[in-house]
Amino acid sequence: MMLFNFISYRYLKILITIFLALELFFVSIDSLQYFDHMPDSVNLIILFYSYEALYALNYVLPISLLLSVVVFYISMIKTNQYAALLALGYSKKIILAPVLIVNITILVLFIILNITPFVYAQEKVENIVYQGSNMNTANNLFVKYKDSYIFFGKIYPLLQTAQNIKVFRVENKKLVSVSSSKEAVFKDNEWILKNVSVMDMPKDYEIGHPGITIKTYKDVHLLQGFRPKVLDTIYQNKPSVSIYDALTSMKILYESHAEFGRVRGIFYTLTIIQFFVIFTSIIVVYYSPVLARYGNLALHGIVFSVFCLIMWGIFFSLGKLSANNLFIPEFGLLIPFVILAAAGSYCFTKLNHI
Repeated sequence: MMLFNFISYRYLKILITIFLALELFFVSIDSLQYFDHMPDSVNLIILFYSYEALYALNYVLPISLLLSVVVFYISMIKTNQYAALLALGYSKKIILAPVLIVNITILVLFIILNITPFVYAQEKVENIVYQGSNMNTANNLFVKYKDSYIFFGKIYPLLQTAQNIKVFRVENKKLVSVSSSKEAVFKDNEWILKNVSVMDMPKDYEIGHPGITIKTYKDVHLLQGFRPKVLDTIYQNKPSVSIYDALTSMKILYESHAEFGRVRGIFYTLTIIQFFVIFTSIIVVYYSPVLARYGNLALHGIVFSVFCLIMWGIFFSLGKLSANNLFIPEFGLLIPFVILAAAGSYCFTKLNHI
């Protein structure tokens, strides 16, 4: 416990310093693109920077964890604390364990955070800046849901409203009815169509049988569970989506026998791929010298930092490409991750033998 407190305390100090520095840098740089559109209200400006800081977590947290490991080990080697701990009988795995525990805990909390609306921070930033103009809308969407085909003329995922909706209900490969509405709102986990015109198709297309009947209703409740963010997940080129919405999208697309590679890629990026940080850290520690005189610490620091940035860039790019459905996520994401995990696991098993 004493070793854990010693290591984790010093590591957390470095991590918090690097994280806050990168967070401030990202927020400062990213907010420049909205400088000409900043709201006049102080409250909105505070909200803007709060959401910007949350949005920055996606970029800043992984690289902060990696760079913190590099700085922590370089500083321990430089002050001979690393060699002293080894001389006291602690193995390299035991010294590394507190760092891994801290990083895994932070990553698990970050994944849990991705289940919540936290992931929509960027959309809220744009909504504040552009005051609900034509941002965050999707046009002319045609989707299948259970026994219905739905056309959305325009949908606003954040506002949870839609315009110009047509619902085509099909039974036994025959069109049963067509419901049309100019406006719809998502409420209580279902869509409520306003001022609906329902056109029921005839059962028999023969002379003398009843023909098409048209009825109007003030409200029609349908499409239960078909959440607006599900549409955003499936059809936006650069979707920001929570883990919950990704799982919901996969369920809907699977039941509809539709391709859902993009959603799988998003899900892998938000969950499994986050742990590339752990295996990259192990590789860095494996190649770290024990004493300062065993190598050039400045050179080691630069090499390790560049290596971490490269690994972060690779998995970040693969995640974005997978979200755009450019390749099968199991090949484009999971195979590189498995290779890295295998290399990291090998280095961990050999850590006490070098």
